[in-house]
Amino acid sequence: MAARAAALGLLLCFAAVGLTYGIYEDQIGKFDWVQQYVGVVTHAVFDESSVPARRIIVATAQNVLAALSTKNGEIVWRHILESSEAGKVDLLVSEGPQITTIAGNLLRSWDVITAVLVEEIQLDHAPAAGVLQRAVSLSDSELVVVEVMVGSVALTTLDRSSGATLDQETLAVPWLTPNTRCACGDKTLVCVEVSVGLMFLLPLTTANPVFKSQPLTSIGLQQSENAPEVTLQRVSGSPSHMIIQVAESRKLIHLHEDELHLVRDLSGSRASAVTEGVLYSVMQTGRLVTIGAVQLESGEELGEQGVVVELPLQSGSVLSLDVHRFERRDGGMALRAFVTCSDHAVHLISSAGVVWSREESLASVITAEAVDLPVDGANINYHDKLPPLTGLLGSLVHRVQTQCSQISHWFKSVVGTTDSFQESLNTLKRDDLNLRKLLVVASGSGKILGIDSWNGDVVWSIYAPLLAPLQGNKLLLYSQRTSAHFPLHPQCVVVGRHKITGEGLLVLFNPISGTTIGERGGMVALGYPLAQAFLMHYPDDQYLKPLLLVDQELLPHMFPASGEKVVLEHKDSIFVHLVQPGSSILTGYTLRFSKLGMLTLSEVWTVTLGGGPITGVHGKLVSEKVHSPGRVLADRSVLYKYVNPNLAVVSTQGYDHINKNTVNLYLIDTVTGAVIESVSHKKVSGPLHIVHSENWVVYTLFNDKYRRFEVTSLELFEGMSQANATAYSSFGGRATPPILERQAYIMPVGVQAATHTTTEKGITTKFILFALQSGNVLQMSKWFLDPRRPITGGPQEEGLMPYIPELRISPHDMITYNYTLPRITAIYTAPTGLESACIVLVYGLDLFYTRMFPSKMFDVLKDDFDHYLIGGALLALALAALITRKLAQKKALKQAWK
Repeated sequence: MAARAAALGLLLCFAAVGLTYGIYEDQIGKFDWVQQYVGVVTHAVFDESSVPARRIIVATAQNVLAALSTKNGEIVWRHILESSEAGKVDLLVSEGPQITTIAGNLLRSWDVITAVLVEEIQLDHAPAAGVLQRAVSLSDSELVVVEVMVGSVALTTLDRSSGATLDQETLAVPWLTPNTRCACGDKTLVCVEVSVGLMFLLPLTTANPVFKSQPLTSIGLQQSENAPEVTLQRVSGSPSHMIIQVAESRKLIHLHEDELHLVRDLSGSRASAVTEGVLYSVMQTGRLVTIGAVQLESGEELGEQGVVVELPLQSGSVLSLDVHRFERRDGGMALRAFVTCSDHAVHLISSAGVVWSREESLASVITAEAVDLPVDGANINYHDKLPPLTGLLGSLVHRVQTQCSQISHWFKSVVGTTDSFQESLNTLKRDDLNLRKLLVVASGSGKILGIDSWNGDVVWSIYAPLLAPLQGNKLLLYSQRTSAHFPLHPQCVVVGRHKITGEGLLVLFNPISGTTIGERGGMVALGYPLAQAFLMHYPDDQYLKPLLLVDQELLPHMFPASGEKVVLEHKDSIFVHLVQPGSSILTGYTLRFSKLGMLTLSEVWTVTLGGGPITGVHGKLVSEKVHSPGRVLADRSVLYKYVNPNLAVVSTQGYDHINKNTVNLYLIDTVTGAVIESVSHKKVSGPLHIVHSENWVVYTLFNDKYRRFEVTSLELFEGMSQANATAYSSFGGRATPPILERQAYIMPVGVQAATHTTTEKGITTKFILFALQSGNVLQMSKWFLDPRRPITGGPQEEGLMPYIPELRISPHDMITYNYTLPRITAIYTAPTGLESACIVLVYGLDLFYTRMFPSKMFDVLKDDFDHYLIGGALLALALAALITRKLAQKKALKQAWK
């Protein structure tokens, strides 16, 4: 009996401990949210196992296979395939209750309802080198893999049930160039070469396949030597129909007995689909989409099956169309059309209109920025935008003008003619602790979106169809003017590349209202390719921070042009460093010799680094604040940090026959070009993720020798004396180099991305955020990665843990809780008005947002704080002090009369 009671007590103790370290289910999602996406849809089929179809099966460019509900567009199930070319879906076919996919050398069959993998067959096929296009033709017994290369076509016939190779042949095709477009349809390969004015057909089922030529004029197309844009695509719902588009001419052709026949001229249409002998085509004018229906055999217009809808604001042009028809209960025919657009959004359209939409551009976010929301009119600080050296009279006039402007805006809001900025003041307002932000993100599709951090809703969106990422898949997003300068509008700018010309392109917009600024939809074509672009630290008289743009001819430009005066005022302290792509040379320039109307870059220094080409240059955050200049040691002395705001971490990666993969890191002063320190790693490989802050650097890599992931921590110190005590200068010089502390740790899981927490004053303890390959986001205190952790603990160390090579990962340190985030691209952090709080946005295939409190909530009172008790105690103490003071005065007076 006693033993049973002891066991019960022990069980209750364990349960209590578990509840202590747990988190209640109702707490998840209170201050965080997650949004799941599938990516850019490349293949789509309706689930034919039920009528009407309840699911749409899609395959995306992010190697995702998913099912979307036709009712509300939510993800019913989702499979994340391999991240390499092996996971790219080449063919998606619906076969009753199952779907079949071919990706890489794997043929898989999936259950549509349960998403269970029914069958997986390894194909006996190795991809060829230099493949331009790949197509697959599938039948009941075999499949043919077609690989198009320059000057040749490789055909591989495989058995469907076993995956064994039945036949393999390579055909020499002299006319095949990178501009040739090919596609598979009805067991035939069709290629179009406009330069010679011919179409070529290759049957895939014959024993000795031979290309047959057919002139383009037979389908109403002309030969052109100007290399026009050519598109060749299959028509959804019919393997024997294809679309050939040359420039603006678009033709629907039918493949019959190894010949192509013109069916219909579809010039002006965006996409087409065939279902049950009916051709559906999409015509688009702005946001207005018209889906027309035509009987293929008779050519009769079926007006009752057409649909006219209006897409949401800032929608792109339609790229593809998939149609599902079914019979309604009243006997009529109902239509559902699944549409994909150039902005990566997908829409389900019915006869009643747009049923639902999914903003899949958020699955390809490249950069993010947190924008402060505007404050109420009563909280506006009128002295924020006072010019310097303003006297008493000027301050009074400025305050009166600002209040009159605010009254004018209030009157316009009452009348109903308020502008968008004043409307934003009424909808999105800053909270007392500035925890609510507007997250501005820019995606690879050219779409810019504003997301409310409170609930993850998309507040506004801007679609720039000509905006493309810069080299290295990068977009630059800067906040030129914040919302603190009322009544001036806040302004942000996205720096990218023109999709057609390849020159620089800017997109200007108001981050609060989502309206573009200027003409042509806020887009500014620079007219020259960009080599470097960054935001200046100093604003102009309109509180607008100008952009310094450097073209590939090393000529600097300012945007706006009024920012040239700001640059000339601070030209002695402006330095630019540039890296030639694919080289190991880093060059520094100055604007010191610039004059009004003629900005010039003058070379100051050049550094040639070893170990291969430069792969990245990582500086510090411009807004970062260093709270403590040193570390207090155990003997109460101070070890000062080497805090150089001009320090950058330059990484190079190379290969040699002795050490194979090598990674080198150089700590370089970007003002003088001095190499402060360098670190070299042999027999290691990427991906390399670098976190640079204050006086330390943390980076991750993969050790090829020991087959493990490692985290290396570097920390720089000046010593017991500080050379730049008041203001740091790179030209000050040092008699001795800084002290480098270095240590490596073993990370048990691979890392996809890494960053550090940021707070407003820099007082809070720094935490490192690691996006693990398992799909979790780990928070780890910088204290665990301290390179000064002693191998043997002693009293001389200031409370540091003894060095242990392995970093232990606790489930309690996962800020994502029970969420799994695949394909994480980056982690963005931003400070709030609360020093202890930091907001975190994780983006990749999914979006995840949360708040972090690295040092707990040391500056916030607890929820159960008894305000009445403390207030009553303070009031009692104040009354006691007053009464005691009065009694003491009377006593002193009586003693004076004695």
